[in-house]
Amino acid sequence: MVYTDLHYFGCLSYYKAFAVQELVVFDTTAPFSKMSFKNRMVIASAQGPLHLTIPIVGGRDQKTPMNEIRIAYDSPWKGQHFKSICTNYKRAPYFEHYVDSLQLLYQNEYVYLNDFLIASQHWIKKQLKARWTIESDVANKEELKEIKWVDHSKPNNFQTATQTIQYQQVFDHTTGFIPNCCILDLLFAMGGKQATAMLS
Repeated sequence: MVYTDLHYFGCLSYYKAFAVQELVVFDTTAPFSKMSFKNRMVIASAQGPLHLTIPIVGGRDQKTPMNEIRIAYDSPWKGQHFKSICTNYKRAPYFEHYVDSLQLLYQNEYVYLNDFLIASQHWIKKQLKARWTIESDVANKEELKEIKWVDHSKPNNFQTATQTIQYQQVFDHTTGFIPNCCILDLLFAMGGKQATAMLS
């Protein structure tokens, strides 16, 4: 089992920790923290790493519990994020296999950040055909806090993760390989079956 925070399509180091587990429990009440992957992901672009951030009500300088964080819709972030994904991954070998179901995920208007993040975790699990079970509401959270796993990758240091997975990225001929991008990067490049094998 691994007990950890919810991330927005987390980095490969995040999913590598899940790959050998049968149960993944998400802490849905952890305080929001700025400059984290709780509302940010990193994709590869022709200019290098591109950070996509989900805007939240009240801004990023708050310590509100995650289950109370609301998504802000005063900007068209869903369309912008999906367009960025399409623009940068349309030439990836397996992109067309996943784009339609991913678009459905972005078409839903979730009120709370947790709800969108949990939905995205279930989407990834399905595409990877992963064996782990997802839980977010457990009785003994105090006991779990003693074993909570923290991914030390942050938006400002995600490329320093150890045990990086090498594969061909869309723009690696111009930018060089960008290690530890979000899980979508590996999924679109290698497909679900191979991505799962590489994470294990």
